[in-house]
Amino acid sequence: MQKQTFQEAWDTRTHLLADSLLVQDWPKDLPWHAVAPDSLANEKHLLPVILQLDELSDDHREHVQTLISMKHPSNTAPAMLVRSERSTDALARALAPHVTITLSDESPVLLRFADPQVVAHLLWILPLHALASICEATTEWSIPFQGEWHEMAFSRRPQARWDALDEPRSIALYNVILINRVLARLPAGDGWEAYWRDARKINEWLCAAQDRFELTEVADCVALAEHGMRFGEGFVSHKTIASWLNEARDRPGTYAQKTTVMSTRDWNGVLASA
Repeated sequence: MQKQTFQEAWDTRTHLLADSLLVQDWPKDLPWHAVAPDSLANEKHLLPVILQLDELSDDHREHVQTLISMKHPSNTAPAMLVRSERSTDALARALAPHVTITLSDESPVLLRFADPQVVAHLLWILPLHALASICEATTEWSIPFQGEWHEMAFSRRPQARWDALDEPRSIALYNVILINRVLARLPAGDGWEAYWRDARKINEWLCAAQDRFELTEVADCVALAEHGMRFGEGFVSHKTIASWLNEARDRPGTYAQKTTVMSTRDWNGVLASA
């Protein structure tokens, strides 16, 4: 991963790749091309769309640049920039087979690889040959992250292959939305490695919430993962915390409700006696 300026990313890429849900408020007359296999025609609103940069009018180019330039370090551009030697139509056809992935239980899920906040997780969840499959129609990607653009390219591209995910990766992919919710509550890490390290740890806490503590309410799982990231393992053995976790099995939402009203002083007391 190498950092780029926005202008470097724009000047060296041929297409813009976006998640349909992220571009609903963009001008309706932009020349979008949908990445939608016939079998998923009813899911178009969830699938990627592509713009070819050299087909944009001057007004559209200026507008699109404004929409994806990040004015604040905490912002994430709602699109990515890619380089491909293929036409827009050919690029869409090449990407179409990869908009779904099979989990370990053989269930298919939509893979929103055009959402920058999702693709940041895919880089640590998916095996290299699956990433190569997504990228096989492109030579380079520019991905927005923490207010900057980053170039991704394979120095030695592995053989592209699109297999079912194993169980740990399936669970991590299933948890991506919850991982992002927890990350939003924590101080931002510095760079990709810190981000991926935190995401992995959060996923471990979410798995513990679901399996070890048998929590079923999203709010409880997210709260426990946040507290695990902030305080480490010891706090769960505190008698009050343990009782709330037990109660939350039968009354979902209890743990989140009880801990939401805790002050810093309350938490200090818990940590001191854990």
